[in-house]
Amino acid sequence: PPRLKRYNRLIARRRAAVETTFAMLKRRMKLTTIRYVGLAKAAAQVTMAAIAFNMRRWAAITG
Repeated sequence: PPRLKRYNRLIARRRAAVETTFAMLKRRMKLTTIRYVGLAKAAAQVTMAAIAFNMRRWAAITG
């Protein structure tokens, strides 16, 4: 429907940025499954992957 097309056009930029980030975490950092049992350890794994992702971005931006 035209309403849905307009909505998708409005959010496409934001969605692309988010989807790219998650795709990178899954593909490059192998974050497809959580390896640890327990919320604290699982959160630490995701946090470390996010830190590594941001450091890679920072290195690419600063050259």
